[in-house]
Amino acid sequence: MPPVLLKSDELFGDDKTGLPYDKSREISRYLLMHYGAVDDVFDRPRHPLADAHGYPRRLSRMLQDSALRTGSRVRRVLDVGCNVGGVTHALSEWAEDLVIGVDISPRSIEIAQTLTRSGGGTFSVAELGPFTRDIELRLPATDGRAEVRFEVGDAGALKGGSDAFDAVLLSNVLDRVDDPAACLAQFSADADLLRSGGLLMIACPWSWYPEYSHPGTWLGSAQDHTSSEEGLKRLLEADFTLVDEADQAGVLRQNPREYDYFEAHVTVWRKR
Repeated sequence: MPPVLLKSDELFGDDKTGLPYDKSREISRYLLMHYGAVDDVFDRPRHPLADAHGYPRRLSRMLQDSALRTGSRVRRVLDVGCNVGGVTHALSEWAEDLVIGVDISPRSIEIAQTLTRSGGGTFSVAELGPFTRDIELRLPATDGRAEVRFEVGDAGALKGGSDAFDAVLLSNVLDRVDDPAACLAQFSADADLLRSGGLLMIACPWSWYPEYSHPGTWLGSAQDHTSSEEGLKRLLEADFTLVDEADQAGVLRQNPREYDYFEAHVTVWRKR
């Protein structure tokens, strides 16, 4: 029997302790976005938001395309802000050796580890009112795929190792760290994190909130009418070359009648 990753009664619990991303409803929503089939997410065919489905896999493909275009060999990848690991597993389909997912949420990492170890699992999603629905998911066979690991870690204080990463992905995390510029500076300055010639992908909807970071640290400036996109480019252009840029849509389901839609600004950079 596959393990139970999230029980239905947990969706209606108090959840007053822990980090925001440790809460059961958030875990359920991200499991559905990362691993759910389109029929699991939407209650009818041709749903108006159906094109936003598959965000994790689209990020992975965009990074893979950039690696092929630049002739970059990608053996080791770091997925920062991995949550429950959907992007991490998608990256393992084409990376050569190892993909490590890092997230500040211990519960998200525990679920990602259980899911990886068991090759699947079941979880509950909210329906309307007090009703829930169970979903079973299965990961593809590991044959021919890179090794996948998950670790608890802070995106603003990452640890390098003896073997630098060939690619790093920050997905929907840069507007959730205390100091976005300092977070990015880790990849410019630390050759133990990202090697010279390595790829850095940043996906972010730029949804800034003062509970996550002080407005003075947000990328961009109201004073000179600089957008977050422009602020990002100014920070990186001295040490990186822009390889690709696009908008990628995503959707998080609250219930069959409520969805959170976003469009992430996605850039891929090559470190000089």
